[in-house]
Amino acid sequence: MPARVRRLALLTLMSLPFLGGCSTLLTVAYLIQPADMPAEFAGLKAKSVAVVCRPIIELDFSDAGSARELATLVGGQIEEHVRRTKVVGQHEVARWIDENAWTDYQAVGDALDADHVVGIDLEEFHFHEGSTLYRGRAAVHVRVFDVAEKKLVFQKRIDDFSFPSNNAIPATDLSEVEFRSLFLRMLSQRISRLFHAYESREVFAEESLTF
Repeated sequence: MPARVRRLALLTLMSLPFLGGCSTLLTVAYLIQPADMPAEFAGLKAKSVAVVCRPIIELDFSDAGSARELATLVGGQIEEHVRRTKVVGQHEVARWIDENAWTDYQAVGDALDADHVVGIDLEEFHFHEGSTLYRGRAAVHVRVFDVAEKKLVFQKRIDDFSFPSNNAIPATDLSEVEFRSLFLRMLSQRISRLFHAYESREVFAEESLTF
């Protein structure tokens, strides 16, 4: 595929609203056949939820802004897809963390009056494959805490997320900022789908993307 065509396809993918899929065709498919994959944890419905993402310091994660952007994206998708759920604004979460010594996710939930905290430990995050290719890879440990009960109610490890799944993207097709944004959006979809039903064909289409 010519580089100009690849770039146009990638920018089109980035510009889509990601309302449960990566193309308008998938949106139409969703309307024809409702979501067939259930949430792994459905306990966020009608709750106040704080989403917190923190990078693991030992990995020398150099872009702390990506953690907050990921939390914002996950929170937005939870609020959109989980009925009557209110997600605490990421600016409130970030302000509290900046102004207080970090303790744990429970403390954040208590301070922000959240019913649940979705804690995302970002254990791996990079998006270069060599010096001339992009291929994002991430590992996350997702946990949900019931703030009132002071207990862990759900956890899931995602150890080998990659995008694109089957090939890398030449760095000449996108800037680093553009690819980083796209990769974060795809990763946020993978995480948020733990909490809401979705159409299985969306995942198949995303995993089959080639550039």
